Amino acid sequence: MGPDGAVCEVAMTASTWERFQSGDDPAELRPELLSSWRRSRWNGVDPEHVDVPFTDADPDTRLARIAVPILARMAELLTGDGSCLALSDERGAVLWRWVSEPSLRTTLDDLSVSEGFCFDEEFIGTNGLGTALETGRIAMVRGSEHFVQRFHHVTCVAAPIRHPVTRRTVGAVNVTCRAEHTNPLLAVVVRTLVEEIQAALWQAASARERMLLDAFLAARRRGPGPVVIIGEDVLITDAAAAALDLDHRDLWDEVRELPAEGATLQLGAQVNAQVSVLRDGPTTTGALLTLADPATPRARSTGAPDPWTAAAERVAALVGRESVAVRGEPGVGKLTLLRGFWPDAVVLDAATLPVDGLRTWVGGLRAALAPAATAATAATAGTAATAATARNVLSALPPESGPPVVLAHVELLDARSARAIAAELDRAPSPPPLALTLTLPDGAGPPEPAALLLDRLGAATVGVPPLRRRAEAIATLAQDLLSRQRLTLAVDALAALRRHPWPGNLRELTRVLRDAGRRARGGVVQATDLPSEVMESVTRRTLTPLERAEASVIAAALQEHRGNKSAVAKELGISRTALYAKLRGYRI
Repeated sequence: MGPDGAVCEVAMTASTWERFQSGDDPAELRPELLSSWRRSRWNGVDPEHVDVPFTDADPDTRLARIAVPILARMAELLTGDGSCLALSDERGAVLWRWVSEPSLRTTLDDLSVSEGFCFDEEFIGTNGLGTALETGRIAMVRGSEHFVQRFHHVTCVAAPIRHPVTRRTVGAVNVTCRAEHTNPLLAVVVRTLVEEIQAALWQAASARERMLLDAFLAARRRGPGPVVIIGEDVLITDAAAAALDLDHRDLWDEVRELPAEGATLQLGAQVNAQVSVLRDGPTTTGALLTLADPATPRARSTGAPDPWTAAAERVAALVGRESVAVRGEPGVGKLTLLRGFWPDAVVLDAATLPVDGLRTWVGGLRAALAPAATAATAATAGTAATAATARNVLSALPPESGPPVVLAHVELLDARSARAIAAELDRAPSPPPLALTLTLPDGAGPPEPAALLLDRLGAATVGVPPLRRRAEAIATLAQDLLSRQRLTLAVDALAALRRHPWPGNLRELTRVLRDAGRRARGGVVQATDLPSEVMESVTRRTLTPLERAEASVIAAALQEHRGNKSAVAKELGISRTALYAKLRGYRI
């Protein structure tokens, strides 16, 4: 591409960048770039300016000792070419840098493209190093394709370096030039350098590491199922097993404590592994773990009930006896839960009130509250357990009661509407069983008008947990949904589903599996059949239960303060810097 074409392309992308920052999702964007921009926005990266964080990265690592001589030889060929070569660690912190000319060196110094500075996408937004490490693929970010405006006059091309034995990302190679000098051949240079570095890493691998790799390759040749090789200092996985996010130290401790050869190790609620010990003579060097694939549901544990089951049992104890308010995030199944007990319930949605008008809406409520000649009979819809419970509940209702009434989305009511509804409920001579639903962030309290209505009714509140807090139930839910399409779920797909945060909860899970089922071949949904936003979750760190609880508190505080981070930091008693770090770490 000539200079004029390059300038035209950069200018066009700048306009696209401005539209995205204004709230649009430009259709002309490459899908991988749009995904990266969305991640950058979710991470709270400031598109106008960002200070690149400095880290204590060690420049004298095994990777640096092997890679820097290779990069230096390439640098000799690039002298005077207006480019920069850089090596980073697995976090995106620069370990080594070479620049071909003084003027470009000054530019890059101003941008902090220098030793010790970290270009993790969570902190810097879309950039060559950070995006390549985030996606695990080569990334070319040209001029205004950078999420942060201060980088718009440079182009970065980067690719991750994977250790040839462990298959884990250990760093990345990056080439930077001025945006007007963008050249597709830069990608060829980066790929060549990465291949040379990986070959050198293989030559430097120990004999034990090579023996474990040979065992891994032999196992992969024997069958397609997910495979793990583990040793004291080595963890090797294929793509499907890597998606399970296994902890090396914890897994090695479990393997060493197994009572006998050929034992079965449980890696999760839906995943088992057959273990074979690997030896070098009398010395145990590691173990081969062969995972079952596709994942098949097993009997549910008899321990603590799933949070959804606990919520359903609580609702069962309340419906028909007193008013109950079911609350939870969008898509968690609040109305579905109530309809399991009351299939014939009359549902009045507060979301339609602005369209219908208060008089018409309250008139509909008055008609629903009118006494009926006979009570509704128990329904046959739903599971056998919920249908039986529904029959028991409804059989206890007085014969003059009408069908149950559900007021949905009462969090949308204003004070005037809440008072009018409460007055209408007070007037009903023989009100039917009543329930309400509130769509609220996890941990957030109801708005004042909804709280007023709950207090007037004396309603008991039951929370339905978000799907991200039901990781152990995701496999069962997914397989139940897929069984309707006569499909099953592969282990790598299951791992991706378990790591996705599911902001749309059950509604999103249903949509994702319906679409994946359409793409599946051979009766099995693979990870490649899942949408990109779910597969991106595979590269994210799994939060601990304590971190998930803290993330829920922060999200509720943000909702309460309408995104005012200063007010949230003050309420939580932490600095704004600490809050921003938590927002990035928890991807809120």
